[in-house]
Amino acid sequence: MDDDYVNIGRWFSILHRRSQLFVVEACQDLHLTYSEYVMLIRLYDSEGAKQDDLANMLFLDKAVVTRTMNLLEEKGLVVRKRDTRDRRVRRVFLTDYGRQQHNYLRNTIQRWVDYLAQDMEPQQVKTIIHGFHLLAERASQVDLHELARDIPKGEEKSGLVEREGVYDRGE
Repeated sequence: MDDDYVNIGRWFSILHRRSQLFVVEACQDLHLTYSEYVMLIRLYDSEGAKQDDLANMLFLDKAVVTRTMNLLEEKGLVVRKRDTRDRRVRRVFLTDYGRQQHNYLRNTIQRWVDYLAQDMEPQQVKTIIHGFHLLAERASQVDLHELARDIPKGEEKSGLVEREGVYDRGE
């Protein structure tokens, strides 16, 4: 018998990895990595944000954001400017070239999501979008150290998926 939890973890992994691969493939002409793509998409809604705030928004290490910003700056997509009130702070702005890429980058994720959902009923898509939103909210708020502390080491315990019969294998 398949383990529902292992399958769910595998499916999340497949979606994440294949999404990354699609974005990188679609952004070849711009020579963007997935991390650079994600950073640019966030910047379209948060232009002028502090570099540290971007790290917090994306749950990334500050060093990763700095490396990504260096690459985006080298590619002429962003500029970083010292804050006028606090010289220690660097704010990130899109260049004109960076702004010109907005529609293409937004359409990239739309193409991928539309492809994934093409055989689904509209209500299924709404349910999944709502579910992903809830999952992301919970994942964003959890104290990972606390949650990981009490994982049983012995016999498997019945969890929500099994108890509630929420997973339909289509059998």
